[in-house]
Amino acid sequence: MVRATTRTLLAIALVSLPVLAASAAQTHVPANSTWKLNLVESNFGGGPTMKSDVFTMLVDTPKWASFTDEYVDDSGKTWKWSWSGPANGTMHAATGIPGVKYSTNATDDISEEALPDGTSITCSFSLSEDKKKFTDSCSTLTSDGKRYPQIMVYDLVE
Repeated sequence: MVRATTRTLLAIALVSLPVLAASAAQTHVPANSTWKLNLVESNFGGGPTMKSDVFTMLVDTPKWASFTDEYVDDSGKTWKWSWSGPANGTMHAATGIPGVKYSTNATDDISEEALPDGTSITCSFSLSEDKKKFTDSCSTLTSDGKRYPQIMVYDLVE
């Protein structure tokens, strides 16, 4: 049961990583843009995977970020959540996933996520020159000390 809970929390974290990263310095994505996980180009580093993920960036400025996200974890469960807060690196609760906290920092393109089981995720992100691909490079550290390097690549849908 603990392993299943950890896998679910890690899957939740993986989904939020791209969104977390989307609201940083020089890497702002357009408001109301929708991004879909490219499973072929992504690498989950041996950690939990996702079957799909789509997020919509509602606001992405140097001072504020807001997004919605819907993904399907590796067990087939659908998760819907959102986050809105200052882009100054301070942690704030997510909506839709109890106990998850998230931050993004517009000065260094870094996002962090803390899960209720003690798992932490730190990501840096980038946007392609044509602004059609978003890459989130993350390090996930589980509560039992396992580390997973993960790269999620997202394609602009609209």
